[in-house]
Amino acid sequence: MKMKKILAVLFAGILTVSMTACSNGAAKKIESPDDFEGSKISVQTATTAHENIQDMLDEGKNIEVLPYEKVTQCFDDLELGRVDAVYVDSVVAGYYLTGSDKFQKVWTSDEGEPIGICLKKGNTDLKAILEAAIDTLYYNGTMAELSEKHFGSAADVEGVRTVTEEPVLDLSKLSTISDGTLTVGMEIGYPPMEYMDESGLNPMGFDVDLSYALGELLDLDVELVNTAWDGIFAGLDKEQYDVVISSVSITPERQEAYELTEPYVSNQLVIVTKK
Repeated sequence: MKMKKILAVLFAGILTVSMTACSNGAAKKIESPDDFEGSKISVQTATTAHENIQDMLDEGKNIEVLPYEKVTQCFDDLELGRVDAVYVDSVVAGYYLTGSDKFQKVWTSDEGEPIGICLKKGNTDLKAILEAAIDTLYYNGTMAELSEKHFGSAADVEGVRTVTEEPVLDLSKLSTISDGTLTVGMEIGYPPMEYMDESGLNPMGFDVDLSYALGELLDLDVELVNTAWDGIFAGLDKEQYDVVISSVSITPERQEAYELTEPYVSNQLVIVTKK
């Protein structure tokens, strides 16, 4: 999912020399990352896909990478035939593939990538009750319903958590929430996890619904703070919000710097091409 931006700005403008796909202009056939050699591949900057494809470039592979700040731009390029494929998270791909006659998924990675809620280091009480609340949403079927609604199936939550007994919610652990409002840092521009509706006024998506479900369960109001990804963790450090619920990948580096819940969604890298 969204990874810490390391040299993303530097590499955003660097495109490796690519081979012409076919003499007649037809798109090159892509069936796995092994076919990226000599291809044009679009990714969203600061994501796992971007980091992964940068590793390929570092290994000397000849790939023309088109990185964008917004994932919507990646799929616009694919639809217009400017790239051979989009390298992206499975949860995002599901949004574009559902009911689509334009795109197809041609490859899925074997390994899942865990996504968790991020809190400021030391905020263990709030983390503990959020863990219990997420378990409750798994137990009562809410997480499966949200997955079906936003991803088209429950596959991205199945097996992530196994909850056989209804958890106990210790509301005394909400002591850091002094005004009855859970403030949530979120980059609202990453469908289907968090994005605006067609009017551009109302946030929607899996993480949006999850945030409100947690608030309802814990009897808290929820305030979403739309924050650029580049500054989202700095805002948490400055206590501009209580948590970050924004497709945060669980990495060793983040676990060292922040409190992260156990995963609430599993994600995989996929390749999407034009039909």
